[in-house]
Amino acid sequence: MKKKFLFGLLAGTFVLLFLGVGPNAATAAPEKIALGFVTIWNMNHYTSTDQIPRFFKMVEKAAKGKYTLDIKWYPVGTLLGGSEIYDGIVKGIADSGISSFGYAPGRFPVILALNQSGVAPPENADAAARTVWEHYNKWKPKELEGTKILYLCATGPGWLHSKKPIRTVEQMKGLKIRCTGGGVLGVKAVGGDPIGMPMGDVYLAAQKGVIDANVGPLETLEGWKHHEVFEYSTFVPYFYSEFFHINMNWAKWKALPKDLQDAFDAVAMDAVKDAGQIWQYQQQRGMDFAKAGPGGHEFIYLSKEEVAKLQKLCEPVRGQYIATLNSKGLPGEKIVNSATEIMAKNNKLKYEPWKP
Repeated sequence: MKKKFLFGLLAGTFVLLFLGVGPNAATAAPEKIALGFVTIWNMNHYTSTDQIPRFFKMVEKAAKGKYTLDIKWYPVGTLLGGSEIYDGIVKGIADSGISSFGYAPGRFPVILALNQSGVAPPENADAAARTVWEHYNKWKPKELEGTKILYLCATGPGWLHSKKPIRTVEQMKGLKIRCTGGGVLGVKAVGGDPIGMPMGDVYLAAQKGVIDANVGPLETLEGWKHHEVFEYSTFVPYFYSEFFHINMNWAKWKALPKDLQDAFDAVAMDAVKDAGQIWQYQQQRGMDFAKAGPGGHEFIYLSKEEVAKLQKLCEPVRGQYIATLNSKGLPGEKIVNSATEIMAKNNKLKYEPWKP
């Protein structure tokens, strides 16, 4: 009787193992989810090598390893231009991607309140990333209803990279300054000539003399090799900040398993914080890289008097942008004041540095 019982127990265990439900059964392989991703950066840029891959790994972990995201990358300019990416994702030309709001200035009026010179100057990339996410969630602008917003991030405060030293606001007058659409009013306010173009075109434009300067973050000195075409960088924190959308086509989103959708949503805020830390780290890295280069690179900080002049010149931008929002039937003053308040709040927070 005892032998029969043991034999039956062993036989039952064998059947369970065969069916894959026993204690030592092999774990089912994760389901592969194909996802096309278009970007405004080359494949060697840290957004492509680090930031976005880290985000997708967060999603896979939140989904408890049930899925593997199989990303097909479309490098800068190969499928959609920077200004085309958002609407290209709306139309399903790309499943998902990342681009700058400033590349399509008339397309994102609520978000671009943050870009306007002097309206919401960030202390760092951490504060800027949290602010754009909070700003978006507060206003839920119709301009972004065309796609699923996965998360948002930002560069942090800006610098004016130039071929000649700029130590006064007066020296900005008459310069052909490359900027995104969100910075046009600021460039005009200081008497500059705004030249709109994506970051990928800046190197050749500077080399050929099409532009005299580029307003942007420090990371471009390394990431876009701008240390080779600019010798000076002047800190202009009240002048520039850029913001990015990471989004997905709605049809693609709705086709994802519900638990994978939940995983994307669950890590959104962590992705915002992570991107803020990475971008802040890369700003310092860009500065260190340029300093160590052949011939060095000079970094200039405006005097208190010159900063005051810059702020004064940028003051009309606030009213001009409020008028722009009002003309679109939006509550301009409320949106602009809210942008200022959210950034001021996040600027006061302390942030942990990112360690690669």
